[in-house]
Amino acid sequence: YASINDLPIEEGERKFFWPLGRRPDEHAGLTDLNL
Repeated sequence: YASINDLPIEEGERKFFWPLGRRPDEHAGLTDLNL
């Protein structure tokens, strides 16, 4: 069993920064970023 949400992300490890909630519509998605 694996989950991408099983460990907290430290502030210094964050790659994306936006207010709490869903990703802004104008921000590229993971597929667009080849992730």
